[in-house]
Amino acid sequence: MNRAIGLYAAAVTTAILVISAGGMIGVGALEQSIIDREAGDVRALALATEARFSSAESLMELVAGFPQMARAGHVSEITAEAHGVPEDVEVEKRQAMKLVLQNPDIEAIAFLLPDGEMYVEEPFSRQMNLTRTNFAFRDYFQGAVNSSSTYLGEVYVSASSGASTSAVAVPVFSDGQLAGVVIGLMRLENLDRFASDMFEGDDGRRFVYADQHGHEVVYSNALASSIGNRPLAEFQPYTDALAGESGQSVQTIDGQRMFVAYSPVKAPGTTWALLSIQPHDALFAPVDGLRNALYACIGIAAAVGAGLGPAVAKSGRASSAPPGISGRRTS
Repeated sequence: MNRAIGLYAAAVTTAILVISAGGMIGVGALEQSIIDREAGDVRALALATEARFSSAESLMELVAGFPQMARAGHVSEITAEAHGVPEDVEVEKRQAMKLVLQNPDIEAIAFLLPDGEMYVEEPFSRQMNLTRTNFAFRDYFQGAVNSSSTYLGEVYVSASSGASTSAVAVPVFSDGQLAGVVIGLMRLENLDRFASDMFEGDDGRRFVYADQHGHEVVYSNALASSIGNRPLAEFQPYTDALAGESGQSVQTIDGQRMFVAYSPVKAPGTTWALLSIQPHDALFAPVDGLRNALYACIGIAAAVGAGLGPAVAKSGRASSAPPGISGRRTS
């Protein structure tokens, strides 16, 4: 009897262990598939964004290389009223610059003199709306001049439009000397729209672009520089992305556990960060559901095993009893 019960207990234990091991493998595989999917989505969006930046960069550099862009022969015609040269001056330069406006990610283009003074801007209506005429203090101007190469500046609030923007700046040289800087102002709202279109119908997930100085890339009349109550500069996924790393982590934001996937975005002359942020529990609800189902199966298996135990014991006692003597008694 003891042997039968022992064999039965071993069989039940083995069955539960097999169910547990197989189930946990399935749970782990599902969890990893979700992580891989989120990381893959962020990386795909980062690469697509890099392609958009590269397209704008190539077009800007093409136009900046035109011969008429290396000349600024009408500096004496700059007027305070026009905030640069008048609309009918530097017509060839303006025509070349208008080619850049064919790129939907660029809303305006300007030519700045080596000292940062405005010379020409298209559309001309934006030139007329300028509230200042010298931009040597801007990050994009300094980045292009100091590196002697194309540079995507930080996000800032445009004084003329009142909205946040960023600029691709290309230095222009003539005979080895700086002749000016061509800048293209980016339509930041396109980045948000691009992410939404790429992952249409994906609720609960927020994509965040952040520039090299810890400003969130949003199209608004103010700069955002924090995630929850933490500065972006102190947010580990952001710093890792700026360092060129891709990955994921769980962060507490405003008291809620959030799953954050991140990736660097290579931009002209610098690196931006792309973050995907969404509630952890909602994202991994299928994993929790599968894990709970597994626990239920283990519980049922244990209960069934325990319930059948007495029957096995009784069967063991019956099989171990000595055989009876049958036949008719005689005198």
